Amino acid sequence: MRASGLPYTIVRPGWFDYHGPDEHELLLLQGDKRHSGTPKDGAIERRQLAEVLVRSLTSDQAVRKTFELVSTKGPAQDDFDALFGNLEPDRRGAVDGVQDMNNMPLQDEPKQVREDLEAMIGTRSRIAS
Repeated sequence: MRASGLPYTIVRPGWFDYHGPDEHELLLLQGDKRHSGTPKDGAIERRQLAEVLVRSLTSDQAVRKTFELVSTKGPAQDDFDALFGNLEPDRRGAVDGVQDMNNMPLQDEPKQVREDLEAMIGTRSRIAS
């Protein structure tokens, strides 16, 4: 999606329904730094995830952003533009999200992935011309 040039928002939700009863405050994180593979990485209620996904569709502040979504103790927010606006946008044409670790350099991606990216970027260049 990032390399396509199309508008997008990539949401990486925490564990579904492992949140506490008083965890209503949304926490939008970048960099995909939580790797325990357990709910300790963060949790989100399905209803909260759905609301963030729907709100991102109508917010210019969410375009070209990649983030992890979890909830924490506190009240729910209602200003989603402010939440999305605090995030860094992804670099144009980048393969990875902003602040993501470079754990798979493009040259190490499987051949088919590299070919698909090249074809997509070439198509985008021809359309823009």
